[in-house]
Amino acid sequence: MDKRLLNVSLLGLAFMFVFTAFQTMGNIEKTILKSIQNDYPSFTGDGYTSLSIIYVVFALCNWISPSIVSFAGSRIAMFIGSCCYTMFLVSFLWPTTFLLYFMSAIIGFGASVIWTGQGAYLTLNSDSSTMSRNSGIFWALLQMSMFLGNTFVFFVLRDKNHLDESTRTLVFTVLIAVCFLGTLLFLLLRSPVSSEGTENERGETLSPIQEIKNSFTLFLTEDMCLLNMSFFFTGLHLSFYSGVYSSSIGFTTTMGTNSKQLVGLSGILIGVGEILGGFLFSILGKKSSDNNIESKGFSHSAVVALGFIINIVAYGLIFINLPDDSPFGDTTAKSFIEPK
Repeated sequence: MDKRLLNVSLLGLAFMFVFTAFQTMGNIEKTILKSIQNDYPSFTGDGYTSLSIIYVVFALCNWISPSIVSFAGSRIAMFIGSCCYTMFLVSFLWPTTFLLYFMSAIIGFGASVIWTGQGAYLTLNSDSSTMSRNSGIFWALLQMSMFLGNTFVFFVLRDKNHLDESTRTLVFTVLIAVCFLGTLLFLLLRSPVSSEGTENERGETLSPIQEIKNSFTLFLTEDMCLLNMSFFFTGLHLSFYSGVYSSSIGFTTTMGTNSKQLVGLSGILIGVGEILGGFLFSILGKKSSDNNIESKGFSHSAVVALGFIINIVAYGLIFINLPDDSPFGDTTAKSFIEPK
């Protein structure tokens, strides 16, 4: 096998295992922590606060992560980042409010490093003719994570109205083991290989100050300023579907006695949607590689228009289906319709 293709495949597998654990935990974190509060009233940790800390630190550390990757190299940086994910999951075995929030900050730092390292490693293992293929392989493997992890949760939570301590411990242990396996896979990554077959661990090495200056310069370009508006929306979208929506379903007791199990089912279907969406985009995106400008414009416009329509329909149905207080705890309230 082509060494660069092997590197990219192994990279995708490592991310698949790490994010099978993390995205599954993110999907059920609010529900899990609520059950811990019911068993231990002294525990006041909140899932939404934890996720907020993660992404605030993630956003801030993105400004310094290029310097860290430039200094340590992409492989070491990704290994460090994955260790942060593993430590975050381990902390759930000893639930304390301070530890939850402290490890949330740690994983925020780890996220910035692992994703910056991923971009650098993928780029160093690609050229103009293989970047689309390599990106497709990586994202295809990564998108399996939501599906795989929540399939496990779905079967574990079958017929459970309350997540008792033994159930929680089982979920935590399995997710920790999966994340640890992904972390070990990062140690197997080989140095990036150029198109000429020579090893290339780092790109151009710049000082930390210059890296930050370059980041700000890019941030203020016209294209990035326009893109930032859509990035902001996708951030809100990610926050909702990865942390709020499934928890809201689990808290809506009028869904039935198995509402907690539906948290896992929701995660499975989100994963299926990611895979189908990526597949559909790859079909529509084929026109993007066409040199015909009109074809290019149609392709991009079609993808955006389709995404807009799907979002409006999805959010509209969620709005009329779920009670207003469903994100925060168990509720018997109704929305505009009987929750289904």
